[in-house]
Parts: sequence; C-alpha cells; structure tokens
Amino acid sequence: MTLVDLTQDPAIPQTAAMLREITRAGNSQDVLLTFMHRYRQLRPVDAFIGVRPEPGRPGAFRLLYSYCSSDTNWLDNKPRDVRPEAIAALPVYEGGFIAQVIADPTPKYAYEIDFSGDPVLNDIEPELKSVMALPLFEGDKVEEWVLSFSTKPHPASADDVSRALLTSNLLAAANRYLDSMHTIKRLHAQMRDQLDQVARVQQSLLPARLPDIPGVEISTSYLTSDMAGGDYYDFFALPGGRWGVLVADVSGHGAAAATVMAMLHAILHAYAPLGDPQAAIDPAAVMEFANERLLSANLEGAFVTAFFAVFDPVSGEFVYANAGHPPPLIKAATGELRALNQSASLPLGIDRPLNAESVKVNIAQQETIIIYTDGITEAFSADGKMFDVDGLERSLFDCSGSPDCVVEKVHAGLFAHVGSATRADDQTLVAMRFHGVCIV
Repeated sequence: MTLVDLTQDPAIPQTAAMLREITRAGNSQDVLLTFMHRYRQLRPVDAFIGVRPEPGRPGAFRLLYSYCSSDTNWLDNKPRDVRPEAIAALPVYEGGFIAQVIADPTPKYAYEIDFSGDPVLNDIEPELKSVMALPLFEGDKVEEWVLSFSTKPHPASADDVSRALLTSNLLAAANRYLDSMHTIKRLHAQMRDQLDQVARVQQSLLPARLPDIPGVEISTSYLTSDMAGGDYYDFFALPGGRWGVLVADVSGHGAAAATVMAMLHAILHAYAPLGDPQAAIDPAAVMEFANERLLSANLEGAFVTAFFAVFDPVSGEFVYANAGHPPPLIKAATGELRALNQSASLPLGIDRPLNAESVKVNIAQQETIIIYTDGITEAFSADGKMFDVDGLERSLFDCSGSPDCVVEKVHAGLFAHVGSATRADDQTLVAMRFHGVCIV
C-alpha cells in the first residue's frame, strides 16, 4: 500500500476542524455559524443569507438569517430561528434579485450584479461582486435557499457549484435533524410537566392520611410507573362505625388512566348512600352505580377493575363486591393464606348489567386483609418470569401479618424478582389487620 501525502493541503485540517466543531454543536444555529465561519477559510465566501419561499406566492420570500464575515453589520447578522411562530412573524418580501433567483429550483451562480432596487439586498456592500444561490431540498420541495456572496468577481466552476450544492444540502439535513431533536426535547419537557401536574392532582385524590379505625391496623403503599398512574384506593366512613374500603385499577397508565381514576373518585364520592347516615351500603350496588356512570362516559376501551368492601371493625363482618379485580388475600394468625375469590363480575365500564354480587365473610381477630393491584403480580423478571400470586404468597410466608411487615416483605420480594426499583405498571397495596374492639 502506498499512502498519499495529504499534509501539504491546508484544506484538509481546516475541514477536519470545521467538522469537529459542527459535531459538538448542540443546535442548528451553532452548526450554521460554525460552518459559515470555517467555510470562508476554504472558499472565497464573505456573506451568507438564507431565505424561505412563501408557499402559494411566486416571487415572495422571507429572510431567515444573514451572516457577514466583515465587521460591518450587513443585514444586522440576523440569527437563524426556524420555529413556526418565529417564521410566521418574519416580513414577506417580493420581487428583486432574490425573487428572480428562486423562481425555479435550480442552483445558480451570478457575478457583476447590480442589487439596487432589491427589497433585501439594496444596501449590500458594493465590494460583494458575485453570488451562488443553492436550493435546499426536503423531498421534492425546495424548503429554503442559501445565497453565498463573495468579493471575487470571476465565476465559479460547475464543480464548485456541484460540491457546494451537496455540502449545503447535507448541512441542511443535519440541521433539520437537530431542529427536530430540539422540538422533540421541548415537547417532551412540556409533556413531562403536564404529566407531573396530572400526577400531583392524582396524588391529591388519594387519602391524605390513613383512617383511625379502632381495632384495625392499616398500612398502604402506592407506587406509580414512570408516568401518572391509574391505581386508586380510598376509605369511606359509614354509618354504625363501619368503613368502606376501595382498591381500583384503571386499564393502562399515564394521563388517560389518571383521568379515569379521577372520574371514579368523583363518581364514588357523589354516590348519595355513601354520605347518608341512615343508608345500608351494599357493595354490589356501589359497583353497579360506578359501572353505569363509567359506561355513560364512553371511555373508548378503558375499563376499571375494582374491589369494594364494607367492614365492621366490631364484629369483623366483611362484605365485598369484586369487579374483575385480583382476589385479595387473608393471612391468618397461623400464617395460612387464603384468597377472597368467591365471586367476581366483569370490570367496570365494559357492559351492563354488571351483575355484581355482594359476598359476606367474617374476619377473625389477628387476621390481615391484603388487597393489591395487578401491577404487583404481573411484574416481570429480567428473564420474563411473572411475579404472580405465587411470588406474592412467598413474600408473605414469613411475615408476621403486621400491615407494615406486609408492605415491607412485598416490596423486598418484588425487588428481588425484578432486579430494580423501576415499575412497568402502577403497584398499590392495602393491608388491614383486625384486632377487634373491646366493648365495655
């Protein structure tokens, strides 16, 4: 192999320096300024302007940017800003030399030009004698034109124009990519801010503090995925010292799920019997009411699994209705686990009638009720294995039954299974241990 000595060509290190600077640039404006500053060291170019043809108006254009290498403020060295709102605010010019050049989508080179009378170039420095006009393509359309001016009066060669046409269009493609990335980052930041606001509203709909129920020990955990979540839990003070307990899970996650969660919160808190001190609350009736309201909202494919129960902390009576929700577990004082899986209907928001059924069970003293959402059981390990109910039960095997212990053990089991603290879905856990009320 014979290597050609390229060290004697000053254009190569200058080109390499220009490319290094361009690849470090964070936005299209910096790319353009770097190119203009460096390119004039390679080619006799003393000024640049960029114009955009005005759609539907032949001969009309907007001046996007300008740059002059001299100390003179030629056209005020206008910076490049291609945001739609910025372009829309630019004045529209018509006629003159520029209109003539951009009339058809072919590159042009001209010299010995008189710019007088041109709406943009009328005050151009008289030393600039020639101009190369290059169309910048986006598909079949000319999106912009770049005009480079030189003090050299002699014409450029066809090879010069061809190379400049290629270089300018490659640079324009890179700038479009940077502009797109900047837009994506800006929109992503806006979306993230909106999701954060949704998440804050959603968190405000959860109980601010756990209820103080004599004879009952409670612990909860509410962890969302990386977006606003659709899980929901709540407690309702009912007549006769009883309490309503709800855990629900909206399909999907993100802003849409959080919105449906807020709707369910409003629906249940507007259910008149829950606020009537004389009403006997039937969990199945509560589920039917919520189902009708969600169906009337036309949720377009969204649905809600829900578990609602009425608990008497004196007698231990626990009456529940399950609308497609994972069956809660009961951990006995002996450590034995059993599921509340006697009856379940379809989830809320799918069809009517719901055909929900209220089921009554008795909770013994020192037994713990564990209600959860499927974000826990459907958590996957790195090798694709689901945590499942078996994983949940294994986590609770050596748990004392204390609600705090339940939350701690489930979190530890999930972390060991998944291998990280991140979540693909929302995870909610409500643990209640019944101690019984001493009545004197």
